Amino acid sequence: MLTRTVKRHYLRPLGRARDRKGCWVFPREIVGSGEWLDGLWSRRDAIGDKPALMLWGMRDIAFRERELERWSGLFTDGTVVRFEETGHFVQEEKGADLCAMIEDLLARNR
Repeated sequence: MLTRTVKRHYLRPLGRARDRKGCWVFPREIVGSGEWLDGLWSRRDAIGDKPALMLWGMRDIAFRERELERWSGLFTDGTVVRFEETGHFVQEEKGADLCAMIEDLLARNR
């Protein structure tokens, strides 16, 4: 759960409608890029053998279990860490833990 201070950090730059335009356009552009994204996905085997660390907030309203299963099935050398009580902003809620996990992954793959 994000603290009020952290929420303000994300919301303050978006105080006016014109400042929020990018947040409105960005998801629409992703949805409209289906052909390009399909092209990338069709070449996914190029990265399937790379080490991967998927740090997943299970209470994320945008990226759910279905997306996690799709991505985790891609990597043969992948590790999934599920944070059951964490939402979309895993980096905010689990910052120190994430740093240690990322440092470990990097150290093992030098």
